[in-house]
Amino acid sequence: MAAAPAAMAQQPVIDFRPPDIEAAKVCADRKSNDALELQWSNWDGRQLPPGVEYRDLDRELMRLRNIDADKYFDTVRSAYDLRRQEDPYYSRAAYLLDVVALYVEAERFDELKATGFVTELETIGPSATPGTINFLADLYLNGKAVPQDIDRGIQRKLQAAYNGDPDAVLYLAKKTSKGEAVPGWDMDPQLAFTLGFSSLLGNLDNAICGRVRRIARAFESGEVIAQDHALAEAWYRFAADLGDGQSAWETARYHLSGEGIEKDNNRLLRYLQQAYEADIVSAKVQMAKLYEDGVLVPPDPERAMAIYDQLADDGEREGFAGATRLLAARGLDTPEDRQKYHDRLVALARFPDAPGWAFSRLGSMALEESGPWEGQAEARQFFEAAAERGDSAGKLELARLYLRDGDEADRQKAVELLKALIAVEGSTPAVDELKNALLCANPDGPQTAEWEKWKHLDRDNQPQLPDDITADALADNAEATASLQSAALSGSTQSAGDLTSVLARLHPDRFDDIIEHWRSAMRGQAGGEAAVLDGAYHAADTDAKRQNVLSALETLAASGDVAAKTVLAEIHMAAAGNDAASLDKATALVEDAGGQIKGSTLWHLDDAYRAAGKGRYEPPQALLSDIAAYGDFEALLFAATRAASDEDRALFYERARAAMSCDLNALARKAQYALNAGRPGEADDALDVALALSPDQGWQQVKLADIYTTLGSIADREEAFKLYEAAHGQGYDPASRRLLDWYSDPDSRFYQEDEHAKLLLEELEKAAPSEIYGLANRLKYAPEAVRNRVSAAFDMKDAYRKGAEAGDPVAMREYAKMLNRDPASEKELSDATDWLTKSANAGDAEAMLLLAQAYAFGAGVEHSAEKAGQWLKAAAEAGDETAGTLLPGLNTN
Repeated sequence: MAAAPAAMAQQPVIDFRPPDIEAAKVCADRKSNDALELQWSNWDGRQLPPGVEYRDLDRELMRLRNIDADKYFDTVRSAYDLRRQEDPYYSRAAYLLDVVALYVEAERFDELKATGFVTELETIGPSATPGTINFLADLYLNGKAVPQDIDRGIQRKLQAAYNGDPDAVLYLAKKTSKGEAVPGWDMDPQLAFTLGFSSLLGNLDNAICGRVRRIARAFESGEVIAQDHALAEAWYRFAADLGDGQSAWETARYHLSGEGIEKDNNRLLRYLQQAYEADIVSAKVQMAKLYEDGVLVPPDPERAMAIYDQLADDGEREGFAGATRLLAARGLDTPEDRQKYHDRLVALARFPDAPGWAFSRLGSMALEESGPWEGQAEARQFFEAAAERGDSAGKLELARLYLRDGDEADRQKAVELLKALIAVEGSTPAVDELKNALLCANPDGPQTAEWEKWKHLDRDNQPQLPDDITADALADNAEATASLQSAALSGSTQSAGDLTSVLARLHPDRFDDIIEHWRSAMRGQAGGEAAVLDGAYHAADTDAKRQNVLSALETLAASGDVAAKTVLAEIHMAAAGNDAASLDKATALVEDAGGQIKGSTLWHLDDAYRAAGKGRYEPPQALLSDIAAYGDFEALLFAATRAASDEDRALFYERARAAMSCDLNALARKAQYALNAGRPGEADDALDVALALSPDQGWQQVKLADIYTTLGSIADREEAFKLYEAAHGQGYDPASRRLLDWYSDPDSRFYQEDEHAKLLLEELEKAAPSEIYGLANRLKYAPEAVRNRVSAAFDMKDAYRKGAEAGDPVAMREYAKMLNRDPASEKELSDATDWLTKSANAGDAEAMLLLAQAYAFGAGVEHSAEKAGQWLKAAAEAGDETAGTLLPGLNTN
């Protein structure tokens, strides 16, 4: 490639410019190919079609020959025969030239030889036109219809050139410009090209635009003369001003790219409009894109869609492709949109050169409509067609189907597909699937040695950002940041949500801009917008921001977005401890989402039910049936725990195994279920795969330790304890909390008093205000020796004071209780009441009860039975059980 510019620079430099004449629309309007074919396909052969005159005939028949000379051979030959009979100016020589050219283009060489037409052309002799002589030269040079004879061909070229044929002059100029000697031709190539182009330009007739395009293409390509984009654009524009629609498009194309010229947007729009009105397909497609993107013209997606629909109605491939792209971008919110999208994809897929992505999307729609189990046979055919056409998404989905429902041969096919996707295209999702193929889906156990070759590409093994990110931490973790950005840009919804959260916390002043950017970027990814809004909600630093995100999620959920319903359900579950109605809202969202609900959300809902004292969550039968058709791994596993029969339980479990992602979270869940279901062997298998993942980051070690803990033997628990310690050593907070759980039993074989005290103190010193109360409870029930050591080193009262000043309701309440317990002054007693009131006003139920008691007994406040009743009622409504018990008595009194 490096030598190309040098070779191009050696071509003759020609300064041949369009004539400065007043533009006139001499180029007749071009019919579309469809209109041309329709008109001539219905021709009766007796007289010219309506509206066609003999002066137009040459161009129309030439176009038919270019479209398909063999298909229209009889039609074109009949037209030439008719003209020979009817047109006195159409000579025998011109007729022979046209007919021989037709035979050559149709590649009917044997038939041509039988006609004797070439021999007859040769016998015309000196009366032959230069064009006829040049045509015969090409026959001899190419060996078509006559035996190849280079010398004879060159002699004919010389004869034609000296008689003024521009094609012959340009042919000889091209040869000599490359340094080839042509006996009998010594004209300087630069002069020859100039004369050739001048002769080619010819008269200002209705065929001039085709000749001008040849000149423009010569300057554009740089194959025979020095490349000059400015002159190419000038010649195209000259032809466009003469009325040629194709040249108008070529002019607009130059101003779209700006290659070798100074872009002019006004000129671009002018000539694009001319080409559009001339029904040039490429111009129509470009015009639609401008309206679609709002570039140079106001955005108008409806007009863009109308253009794409018109192109599709005309059978143009780009019309179907543009319509599907625009429909997907604006969202398939209605059944009508989805049906139109499907129909356009089906039509696009029928083209011989259909893009692979059309088949991939049809496969995805088959899975969405019928579910991953019922729809997989149909989807597999689509994905196979997509893969054959080189589509990456099709290859990935085909590999997933091979792993989900194939045999060992299919698994091997999946491995090869995935390795190629990773090696050639750097596909991040393919790494996850290859991990599944080698470790989780291999019936003979994990192929650990093979996975080692690819393990370094696994996102789980790459550096992770710390939970409490700061600008300095972001700079110090450049590799982890780059990995997160790369994954988000590659379409990972989780990464996009995580990145949104990081950026929103670091740049709160740009909160809305960050959300809009990533929502737009993820709009084409299933669940993408919801993931971005989820990250933004948890990063919001004000109630107003949280409410705006919540409203956006509710709007998205109302449109049917299952991922948005899932996120909203999680948010309501988080609030269920302080608001009983939130649990009902979460339940409604989960059940409305149906079988496509994220499985982890079902388990969280079950936890929330138990925490609220409502027992385990029992999904309706309709939801279980929907999960069987559409559910992910965790949803299917949850459904297995609720199945009414062994048969249903087995169905859910087998589908869960097939749908399982190969990560520590899924393996831990599988191990727990397998043990509970009396399948200890499968729990051990899960551990083997988990070990093959070679976890060395803190969060990974905790997950592996959780699996060991689930298995439950002494040896397993010892391994778990070591892993928790290792993760704690890396500073991973959940590991520290796990160790505190283990230290809660002083009689345990794992108990270490010094480590217990040290760990509690570390956690208290770095705890956020909202975490102090939980750790204080752990300290309260710790062994006396530990309690004394930690209390001596940590000022709990001061920690609650700081938490109260930071606005934490629980810290306010606990600080008030400590001040009340041992007030150093009247002011502290007054402060205790103030903090208790603030805590109650912030929604803390226990603070409401304490305040009610204070007003009832006049402790620190003026006695008020009315206020005592008000706060007792508020505490009961907030869920405080004691207040609920006392309230009926108060009402009676």
